Amino acid sequence: MAISVLLLMICAIVLIFMVPHSRYGLPLFFMISGVVLATLSVLFQYYSSSSYVPPAYLPFRNLDIYLYRFVGRSFKLPMTFMQTLRNISVVAYLCGVSFLLDVIRSNLKHEEYKSSARETIISKCMLVLLSLFYLFFYSPDNAYRTYLRYQRSDAPAGDRLQLFFVGLHVFVSVLIALYMFYPLAFFLINIIRKKVTCFTNTVILLCSCVTLIHTGFYYFMFLGIFRNKAGDVFSSGFWFFNKISRIPSVYISLYPVISLILLILIIISINGFFALDLVSYSQNRILKKQIDNLNYNLKDVFHSEKNLMFSISILANEALASYGTDDGKEKLERILDISNKQMNTVSESLNYIKLLHIQPGAVDLKSLTDSALESANVPEDVTVTKKYCDFPALCTLDIYHTEHALLNLIVNSLDSLAMSDTEHKELIVTIDASKEWIYWSLYDNGSGLNTGSVRKYLMPFTSTKSKNTNWGIGLPYAFRVISTQLGQMRITGSTKEKNRHALVEILLPRTSAAAPGHVFKGSGRH
Repeated sequence: MAISVLLLMICAIVLIFMVPHSRYGLPLFFMISGVVLATLSVLFQYYSSSSYVPPAYLPFRNLDIYLYRFVGRSFKLPMTFMQTLRNISVVAYLCGVSFLLDVIRSNLKHEEYKSSARETIISKCMLVLLSLFYLFFYSPDNAYRTYLRYQRSDAPAGDRLQLFFVGLHVFVSVLIALYMFYPLAFFLINIIRKKVTCFTNTVILLCSCVTLIHTGFYYFMFLGIFRNKAGDVFSSGFWFFNKISRIPSVYISLYPVISLILLILIIISINGFFALDLVSYSQNRILKKQIDNLNYNLKDVFHSEKNLMFSISILANEALASYGTDDGKEKLERILDISNKQMNTVSESLNYIKLLHIQPGAVDLKSLTDSALESANVPEDVTVTKKYCDFPALCTLDIYHTEHALLNLIVNSLDSLAMSDTEHKELIVTIDASKEWIYWSLYDNGSGLNTGSVRKYLMPFTSTKSKNTNWGIGLPYAFRVISTQLGQMRITGSTKEKNRHALVEILLPRTSAAAPGHVFKGSGRH
């Protein structure tokens, strides 16, 4: 158990450093801090009266014994202080649960979080009332007063007092369990209802971490041998009275394992929902730096391609002048035409790159999407359905790159529809928002996509289409543009006969409000 405190403190340190970069860091920090305080309170109390013998198979057994003795010798505190420390640990944990609920609500789509202000106020009031009542009910003074009153009462009055006290203790324990697990249930219900702007990796990591912490903490504080017992109040005047001579080996063995698993999950999460959930205060600075790097890379690519097309053009002209047959002339003229068009496209792109800069205000993603759809020249046999939110979907982003990324995704969907034999060809564009994120998705019922191959398609020059018309750089380019702008992108689909489809989902950090006169509607031209 002592080494589990060390592991949990490492978790807390990692989390506190992640707080400026993730909204999930603060709730987990408070919850783990509560677990640390609760464990320390138990170790303090048991040091002077119980034996602590870690099993021989426990790794770092000597370190565990050393830490236990260090804690016990350094902090010799009275039992009343131990109980107060236990109570503070529960309140700290409940604060973490409340912060977690706030984060989950901030990920609800617009119509949901807009109506949840009242629920937020109610949950905060519940937190304050529950915390104050817990501190009062489980205080050492209240336990002692109840003990004296019980000793002075006759048998019927004492039995009624004991029944009432035990019932209230059970009620508080159940109420705390409901309060602890409500955010997870609320989160999962809204995920099933598709009302959350959250991807699968975030859901798995968050639910795993929170479930593990909740289960360990609730068992430790309310179900296991270290729980508060109403019976001890009437027999000793304390909520938690030491009656064991040796801490069971299962606690000493199991809790370090749980703490280590939790630490591993948090480290994995740094590359999961922490890395993908940066706060907006640093967005402009990071965004400009990333876009500049992207521009330099693209300029090198475009210059190389322009030189290549120029060489092809020269060779085609020379071949055209020396070649005699009509068939050869036709083919060479086609090469020349392709080269000229490609050079014009690359030159235009180079000119746009020279003018790229981060706009000082916000861009409406709905207007940017409409512009991309217009540029895509959607065929008449394709039905386009727009499911847009009824409010501006504002982001701080680079107009040119983002529009072209969306255009590439739309063109990919149109190509997929052209390759399919679907009678009713459909393209569905959805835009919605939570408090923190803009949600954008593109659905097509074309030839379908094997989800297991998505990683391969995100590699440059990998494509399901002919290399004569497509070089497989559209998806990697779109993925790079979205991730560069602190967003997330996920591609799923199916190749089953009756359910062929591809679905692209994007999350971009939302701008809460634009400065007057600086709302950019989105345009492909600068």
